[in-house]
Amino acid sequence: MNKPLVSIVAPVYNEEDSIAEFVRRIEATIAELSDRYDFEVVLVDDGSGDGSLELLKSMSRDKRLVKVIELRRNYGQTAALQAGLDAAEGDVVITMDADLQHFPEEIPMFLEGIDDGYDMVCGWRHQRAEGVIRRWPSRVANLLIRKICRLDIHDFGTTYRAYRAEIVKEMRLFGEFHRYIPALGQDMGARIKEVPIENVVRPAGASSYGIGRTFGVFLDLILLFFFVRYMDRPMRIFGKLGALAAAMGGSILAVLVVYAYACDVHAVQEHVGWFLLAIMLILAAVQITLSGVLAEILARIHYSQGNRRVYRIRNEW
Repeated sequence: MNKPLVSIVAPVYNEEDSIAEFVRRIEATIAELSDRYDFEVVLVDDGSGDGSLELLKSMSRDKRLVKVIELRRNYGQTAALQAGLDAAEGDVVITMDADLQHFPEEIPMFLEGIDDGYDMVCGWRHQRAEGVIRRWPSRVANLLIRKICRLDIHDFGTTYRAYRAEIVKEMRLFGEFHRYIPALGQDMGARIKEVPIENVVRPAGASSYGIGRTFGVFLDLILLFFFVRYMDRPMRIFGKLGALAAAMGGSILAVLVVYAYACDVHAVQEHVGWFLLAIMLILAAVQITLSGVLAEILARIHYSQGNRRVYRIRNEW
């Protein structure tokens, strides 16, 4: 019988000092699994400015299992991951970083989760080696994502994960959405498991992540909330926001009218600021509602193209 093919996908950006050791450790790990699986290693050069690409090309010539994808420029980790996922041919796909913060020796643990029937196995850095400045914003972001997605896993930030091929082929990543792959997987109906992994300080090179990215993550959470909860029914969220704005504006106007009749005063002239606020809220309610109508039309166009569906079938018996 043919052994299942496992694709190991790793973006590479200025990893000249670590990439050789990374591939060596992968080879040592998969050698012990060769009786059960075949392997390929897909390395995506994301516009490296050092000697990483030349090393990768040399590996692709010398090592049969190494496939190198060269991007035209630096597109970022999400785009590099998507390029690697598109190039992967395996029945199982494992994504990880090439900077040696992820241990190739833990690959068997991820494969065990897939063999147990899970569609996605996510790594959990249960003892993070980074400083407080990176740990606490990450902890808050993970908490918010858990609440939004209603998915009980601890670590959405790591890219060390394993997937069944059918999950990967449906996935389309954009922006910085590699952080939210478990949420996308849950939306597809994937069975998800979390396993604890080791985490160490990057042994070589400099990290491209900093505290400045935290603000962008929280902005992405707004999009994630809409994507997870209201992608196929946008009028629900726009309608709620429009109704809230209309209720606030109407309440202010009602109070002004009652105050004018009860006290026999010109309430609008005395409280012109409140009157203008009420009018602005009512106009905003109209605009938000109309935006919801347009979003609803776009959602229907989206799902009418090709074979997109709001449901996915696991098996047909």
